[in-house]
Amino acid sequence: MNSSIGDCLKKIKIGVIGAGRWGKKHVDEYAKMNNVDLSWVSDLRQENLQLCKEKYNVTHLTEDYHELLSSDVDAVSVCTVNEQHFDVCRDALQAGKHVLVEKPLTLSSKTSKELVKIAKNNKRLLAVGHIFRFNNALIETKKRIQNNFFGDIYYLRLQWTALIYPDKPLDIIVDMMPHTFDIMNFLLDSWPTKITCFSKGFRNKKLDDTAYILCEFPHNVMTHTEISWTLPEKIRQVDLIGSKRCAKIQCLDQKVRIFENDESEQSLQIQPNNTLKDELSHFVNAIEQGSFVSNDGELGAKVVELIEHTQTSLKKAKTILL
Repeated sequence: MNSSIGDCLKKIKIGVIGAGRWGKKHVDEYAKMNNVDLSWVSDLRQENLQLCKEKYNVTHLTEDYHELLSSDVDAVSVCTVNEQHFDVCRDALQAGKHVLVEKPLTLSSKTSKELVKIAKNNKRLLAVGHIFRFNNALIETKKRIQNNFFGDIYYLRLQWTALIYPDKPLDIIVDMMPHTFDIMNFLLDSWPTKITCFSKGFRNKKLDDTAYILCEFPHNVMTHTEISWTLPEKIRQVDLIGSKRCAKIQCLDQKVRIFENDESEQSLQIQPNNTLKDELSHFVNAIEQGSFVSNDGELGAKVVELIEHTQTSLKKAKTILL
């Protein structure tokens, strides 16, 4: 773009609250966008702020996110710890800022629904970092589901595993299920009607590190999810079983293998994309155009509600009917 033309275009002013491991990724992507002015970053650690100043030339840096919210930024990315999501998002929305917050939206369905209400009352966008609905492998699979390529969907099997030793107590269901519940909804265009959860702590009896979640959906569809911090390989895989064909979707490298009923196999030609870049661009473009986001607060609140039902199933050792 000609610099003089680009300078004449109004840029969306963005601030990032929380510049830790994931927040730095937001900073990096926003800094590359021609239609964004990354003008503010807030973080409690001076070394994170210094990096944003030196590497990305961010001019306004603060340890107090309220100072950022009192500025003229149009929108914020909230990348703080989960426990702070509600307070920071509430304050941002009430300050008139559009908000994109990393998953989960909050740690309770009650506070999640409250944020949705606040966003509506203030006529501001509330988006949640359900990044896999911007994954080209899943997007291409969804297109084929809609065209009846797989026939009737029988079930999905999702495997979300890695070798992790959490440095602080962390609920594996809260940590890993937001993505898998969102993927189920993205592919099936529906929500579970039943949830059953089994979980164990193998390395630490006080902290579950492996869980299996079974869900029933409308139209006789089932899903089976394995989440674990005990496997030595990071896996993000979705298997789709249909009456006509099956698919094995590798979400990390965005590869899809299709299996015919006669067991012949083909690979889809998919151009892998930068999912975070596309998610943030979707958010910025929606602000520019006054449109909606596909990963909105209502979606995020529903996912949090399902997490609560999963925890209830585990606690009561029973299937939860929704």
